[in-house]
Amino acid sequence: MATLLYYCILLPVSKLPLRIIYGISRVFYVLAYRVFGYRTKVVRTNIRASFPDWSEAEVDGQVEKFYRYFFDSVAESIKLFSMSEEESIERCRVVNPELIAPYAEANRSVMVVGAHYANWEIAALSFPLIFERQTVMGIYSPLKNEAMDTLVRENRQRTGVHLVSRRVVDEYYEEDPVRPSIDFFVADQSPSNHVWQKIHWTTFLNQTTGFLAGPERYAVRNNIPVFYMNLRIINRGHYAAELTPITLHPRETSPGAITEAFARTLEQEILRNPTPWLWTHRRWKRDVPEEVTQLLKEQSFVGPEYSR
Repeated sequence: MATLLYYCILLPVSKLPLRIIYGISRVFYVLAYRVFGYRTKVVRTNIRASFPDWSEAEVDGQVEKFYRYFFDSVAESIKLFSMSEEESIERCRVVNPELIAPYAEANRSVMVVGAHYANWEIAALSFPLIFERQTVMGIYSPLKNEAMDTLVRENRQRTGVHLVSRRVVDEYYEEDPVRPSIDFFVADQSPSNHVWQKIHWTTFLNQTTGFLAGPERYAVRNNIPVFYMNLRIINRGHYAAELTPITLHPRETSPGAITEAFARTLEQEILRNPTPWLWTHRRWKRDVPEEVTQLLKEQSFVGPEYSR
């Protein structure tokens, strides 16, 4: 069924001009948002809690802006199934690629941390074409449907990105920790680990929030410089990625500093423009342990300890 859906619907639709796919997605916007209220309770709850000073009218306005952009991004993601390499680079450029160039010359890896902000899928497609001298590695979550997972994975890898399942990241670094690559992490997922001591806890968007500690752990263990990818919308369907150093010397940082810097940088970007963040994600779905609440009263964040 998944194969049929891909070859009979997704792939043919992706070959249409993007302006037409935008038109189709606008129909789904009306149905999903206006008619069926797809995840509107989650979106509204997240936005209201993140901006407690906003009026209901302001919350309503932001909810609508989010859904309009969300379905634009769905249209763009469908287009990616057949988007040419030239169009990929045109639609997502990197403002300052020269920051990474010296590491390619030195045969060193770098880590780029991003978020579910703007269309990160276009960035993943264009990065291997822009940074031709380095392998671009991306962490991904396998889909439950194996057939669709294979099709989506093959499509994502067609420009050269090397996908690594989140289940085997440890093995990836153990195999060859010094491979010259750009290791790309989308680092704002809600941690699945229930052991609170293994999670980085901080106050984020006015709420106690747990962050994945994995990217920092891999960066420190392998001494990989870390950059934040600030992905901004230039105009409809066009993006610019700007790389900002978080640390060039990860082993010299204190525990938790890298993850905390990522959280603060992302928070500032969301406050600047809340619309493109993935508000449908149930980011705060788990209860916060009492120990974390007490510790956060005493310090700005609570981070896990690990070997350095």
